[in-house]
Amino acid sequence: MLLVTNNPLVARSKIKIPLEFLKEDHGQLLLKVKRYIIEEQMVLLTHPLSSSIKPNETYYKSIVLGGGGEVIDITSLDYIEQAIQVYQRFMADKPRPNWTEAVLQDFAYVDYYVMVSTVERMGIR
Repeated sequence: MLLVTNNPLVARSKIKIPLEFLKEDHGQLLLKVKRYIIEEQMVLLTHPLSSSIKPNETYYKSIVLGGGGEVIDITSLDYIEQAIQVYQRFMADKPRPNWTEAVLQDFAYVDYYVMVSTVERMGIR
């Protein structure tokens, strides 16, 4: 299992999943997850479009992947490719504003809360 995030709050959390922190934007994180799905045959355990915040509004995203298998999981690959297309479409239509630090902290907290509640529902404390 691997938690891939660009959210410093998630990176500093006590979530008990191996974590990879990326100092990159939401779009680059999606591409990194796609590489894990293809190269390591990892499987999405959380949906890349989870939460109600549009991808062109927030900088932060956290995604949990499961251990690799023998073949590429086509469903995971399809979901991540759709998420990348949605991200690109939203960014082309309306690029992300230059949010204040306070707003960025709010977005970081939302992603953090979604991830903490998700891993709790997965039975990970």
